[in-house]
Amino acid sequence: MAAAATSGLRKGLWGAFRTLMRSSSHSSAFWADDLLWQMDQRDAWDRFYTAQEKGTVSPGHFDWFFCYEEVSSFLLSILQSLSAGQAQILDVGCGTSALGLGLYRDSPRQLHISCLDFSPPAINTLCRLVQESPPPGHPLSELHCHVADATNLTGIFQQGSFHLVLDKGTCDTLLRCPQGPGRAWTLVAECLRVLRPTGSLLQFSDEDPDARIPFLEQAGGLNVTVKEIEPINGICYYVYMLSPDSSGTRAAVK
Repeated sequence: MAAAATSGLRKGLWGAFRTLMRSSSHSSAFWADDLLWQMDQRDAWDRFYTAQEKGTVSPGHFDWFFCYEEVSSFLLSILQSLSAGQAQILDVGCGTSALGLGLYRDSPRQLHISCLDFSPPAINTLCRLVQESPPPGHPLSELHCHVADATNLTGIFQQGSFHLVLDKGTCDTLLRCPQGPGRAWTLVAECLRVLRPTGSLLQFSDEDPDARIPFLEQAGGLNVTVKEIEPINGICYYVYMLSPDSSGTRAAVK
């Protein structure tokens, strides 16, 4: 099953690279090739985000798979379903994605968002984008950026800290690296560890449920709910929702 999951990721990765090729300049082929074989290496991402900030690639936000606007209604509805009070959110492997910043800007409820990536150039760019952003949707909302490895959150966030953990493509990149499922399992375990008992991990991917669900069940043996997102640019995407509660049944596509 692990091999099947790794093989299935090929489609997802090429979908991501189609996004990269559309959003990059004439040098996109170089950056795509550089990242394709080193997606788990910080140096490769440092080079990409440094080039992005200098305008060699595409300045500003860079989003794998799809942009924030294409899932904003879904995410905002998830936030509205949470219990009253400040919502704690973690975006792992955020890069310069607009996901966390979009929620910070649009959500009328109070949020505390932590955006985390192991690439300092990515976080430096994201910090600049936060400073240039319109004010938050709630006057007391906060967004903080962290340089750290999402597979080792110990010492950064305590167990049970977050209502939501967002992962858009981070697990996909780890599944493709030489260590394969091992590092991805560690990522899932860390994300679940920092979730509150009633919290949820949301993984966005274009990998088919037949490949992703067995991997997630092996990684945590937890309830997995799958929601199909409307096709974007001809590609079908899914959000895989996991909870620390292990009392449920096998996943179903909705």
